[in-house]
Amino acid sequence: MNLQEFVLNYKDDVVKSIQESVRIKSVQEPALEGMPFGEGAAKALEHMLELGEKLGFKVENFDNYAGHIDFGDGPDEEMIGVLGHVDVVPEGTGWDHPPYEAKIVDGKMYGRGVLDDKGPTIAALYALKAIKDSGLKLNRKVRVIVGANEETGWGCMNHYFGKLNMPQPAMAFTPDSSFPVTFAEKGILHLMLSKEYSDELSFSINGGVAFNSVPDSTIGIFPLSMKEEIFNNLEKFNEGKEYKISASEKDGKIEVVSLGKASHGARPANGYNPISALFSFLSTIKIEDEQLKNLVEFFKEYIGMEYSGASLGIDFKDEPSGVLTLTIGKIECTGKNMMFGFDIRYPVTYKKEQVLEEVEKRAKTKGINVTVRSAKNPLYVPKDSFLVTTLMNIYKDITGDVDAEPVSIGGGTYARAVTNGVAFGALLKGQEDNMHQKNEYLEIEKLDTWLKIYVQAIYDLAK
Repeated sequence: MNLQEFVLNYKDDVVKSIQESVRIKSVQEPALEGMPFGEGAAKALEHMLELGEKLGFKVENFDNYAGHIDFGDGPDEEMIGVLGHVDVVPEGTGWDHPPYEAKIVDGKMYGRGVLDDKGPTIAALYALKAIKDSGLKLNRKVRVIVGANEETGWGCMNHYFGKLNMPQPAMAFTPDSSFPVTFAEKGILHLMLSKEYSDELSFSINGGVAFNSVPDSTIGIFPLSMKEEIFNNLEKFNEGKEYKISASEKDGKIEVVSLGKASHGARPANGYNPISALFSFLSTIKIEDEQLKNLVEFFKEYIGMEYSGASLGIDFKDEPSGVLTLTIGKIECTGKNMMFGFDIRYPVTYKKEQVLEEVEKRAKTKGINVTVRSAKNPLYVPKDSFLVTTLMNIYKDITGDVDAEPVSIGGGTYARAVTNGVAFGALLKGQEDNMHQKNEYLEIEKLDTWLKIYVQAIYDLAK
């Protein structure tokens, strides 16, 4: 039997099932009884598990944190895992088509989650259905593991693999990135740098909403005594720059607005950091206030406009995954407290302790405390492993992209939740990546390639 042709018989059902799932708004909401991530996430998880049951698989829901869908027999320690998630990021504004209708226009299905990650997860589930219906024998159990909190904390996987101690698959992939195979994911370290002052600060600076993204603006409020220095130096600082800093007098204070360009924390070079820009500007003027002066000096000496971490002594790099990146994602200086947040993506052959040691050493010189807010260890599966080579060969054979090489990324996927896993798809070469953006869409024709790749991947790993 030609599995790759057979699986295409399920394409219409895949489309309908994706639409059903997308119509469930599964953004994280406050917990309810029996619904740790809110009603929407629980309903989306229930829908996925009910679909698995309808397709003839054994399913189990684990307290609405996560669930799994099983096919085949064999010991758990030899099973193949496919990991996906049903939660989505907030829809935002500016959509041309309603984000939770899954409307198909000109061959494209629009909706939050069609790419990340409801569409790919459902495609993989139907690929498993095709193997089941084909009658071809598998020697390993296949388990589709579905989480409901990937976008906002991974409480789902912490519950499933941590609290419940569910068995790890022998090999696994998650269709939650791009093709070909993502064999390495940098370590992720979120650090909070803070200082508490005995007296009220004479200034305030606020910018950013999350550690893991470059903000698009930052606002500083400074005493009137700084007016002359600020206004006299603005024009020179802005000269030749695309993103400007402006100032105005308001309510007996000086308001300084620094504009930037937002980007994902894993790709800070794609943006322009307005927090760093504001401190770069402040370093060009005379400052009398000792607290502000101390903070400006810290930025000038150890951060500047860098995203490499070089001045902090953390510009690490390695062959598998490339260079470290540093994002200043958030700052809050107000009252008697100062806090700013680092998002650091470090190469896979390094440890977070090496990064932390260097940052703490330099922060200490200015009396700044460093706290680890969250940390995810790197993922690294060698390129010559059975898992990576098998999936790479399948991708090349089906797409014809014979020169493709495994890739490393700064982002994080469920592959980190397992001991031997990689990200595998679902974005194809040349396919627009609008995950987390307005007008997220899936070209229906891409499902043909998705289904062929996933049915062959599951079969070859489990046969």
